[in-house]
Amino acid sequence: MATFYNVPIRALSDVAATFVTSTTDSTIVLSILCANTTASNTDVTVDLLSAADAVNARIASTITVPADSNVDILGNKFILPSGQKLKFGTSTSGSLDVSVSYVEV
Repeated sequence: MATFYNVPIRALSDVAATFVTSTTDSTIVLSILCANTTASNTDVTVDLLSAADAVNARIASTITVPADSNVDILGNKFILPSGQKLKFGTSTSGSLDVSVSYVEV
């Protein structure tokens, strides 16, 4: 049976951190929404990490999130294999709220 999750991240730090870790080979990331809560533009970076915390790929590299708006980082669903992780960081600490929605099948 599928289990749906939504991971809210308030006031993302400029020190990148891991917030989602896959526990199954059937984890499907549905969306990564980033909302800028300030009056200035800021950047977001999202990395795909291996189980050993090495960067496998950069999903988003310094994507600008305009002031007082939001950006959907994924244009399509994304498979996150077991043990792999999503790490998030921003150029301006406290400026972004992020919501990651995923399902484990």
